[in-house]
Amino acid sequence: MIHQMPPSPDGSVPPHAQSYDEFERRLVLMLGATVGGESLTRALGYPSQDAFRKAHQRGRLPINTFELEGRRGRFALAVDIAGWLWCQRGSALTRTKAQGGAH
Repeated sequence: MIHQMPPSPDGSVPPHAQSYDEFERRLVLMLGATVGGESLTRALGYPSQDAFRKAHQRGRLPINTFELEGRRGRFALAVDIAGWLWCQRGSALTRTKAQGGAH
């Protein structure tokens, strides 16, 4: 099944991105293979690095994160972020359709 790509943070949908594979490819190109710091915080929708840290301390991050030797902070794979975002979009579309709304 082909899905449309979820909107970017500014609300626009990049042209010609129609499938998950295309979405994942574009996200990896935008963020790089490994994502950390403010980029990771924003990608997961946290309002601040502090909110991200608290979610990690409470075990509530939605994807696996890890440390890199010699680097500070937590990191994640862009493909994991893409998978999580795609699933969130699918869940939101399902809820909207169940409520009789437009998609």
